[in-house]
Amino acid sequence: MYHVIVPVDVDENRAARSARYVVNLVDDGPVEDPDRLTVTVFNVFKEFEAVDEGGKVDSAELFDEDDYPDAALEVKSTLEAAGLAVDLARRHGEPAEEIIAYAAEVDADEIVMAPRKRSTVGKAMFGSVGQEVIIDADRPVVVV
Repeated sequence: MYHVIVPVDVDENRAARSARYVVNLVDDGPVEDPDRLTVTVFNVFKEFEAVDEGGKVDSAELFDEDDYPDAALEVKSTLEAAGLAVDLARRHGEPAEEIIAYAAEVDADEIVMAPRKRSTVGKAMFGSVGQEVIIDADRPVVVV
């Protein structure tokens, strides 16, 4: 089996790019038999804490492991329509850390990501999930 993890946030355009790449793994890529490819569409609800006059809100209080963004459901639907075996997984925490940890847990063969475009300054100031995954993952990361 060849297992691919597709991290998806709420951006449907980036998610669709990832889905097209995965479909092409069978059409034009290294996987000849679609029955040998499994895909996990993975979403991370980013950890946060907000405080104002009304009190404190912690992201753990808002996290619902079954509340997938539309982008994740679209990718799942697209991949299933192509005849691929797809499951969904969702975690709460820091996105890059959760993506890397999950890929290791399931021994994924590759991670397919469509990170958001940011300037060099933007990456330095705000970080980049894609950049962190590329640097820290112990398996191939494909950026589409």
